[in-house]
Amino acid sequence: MDKLKSFAVSLVDGMFFLGKPSKDTKDNWKFRRRLIYGAYRLAVAMIIFGAITFFWDTSVSNNLVTGGIALLSIIVTAYTATATYEDVKRQKDEINEDI
Repeated sequence: MDKLKSFAVSLVDGMFFLGKPSKDTKDNWKFRRRLIYGAYRLAVAMIIFGAITFFWDTSVSNNLVTGGIALLSIIVTAYTATATYEDVKRQKDEINEDI
């Protein structure tokens, strides 16, 4: 039964390009990075598939490429914004501890 559950989890992770889960819980960004990398791979797959299907159905390929580029932009913006927020929050906490 455990093998079946492990297979189901790896199948879902593979569907979203997430890879193998990490057992390390010390790094709170580890899961976030896995999600970001998975979304990045999905966006690249969308762009590549859109480029391949351009000659058969241009409206679908245009939407795929546009969606993939938008997804990449959102990923970069969200990742940098949350990392900056966490850095500022940590600096504030360090300053408050020193006082």
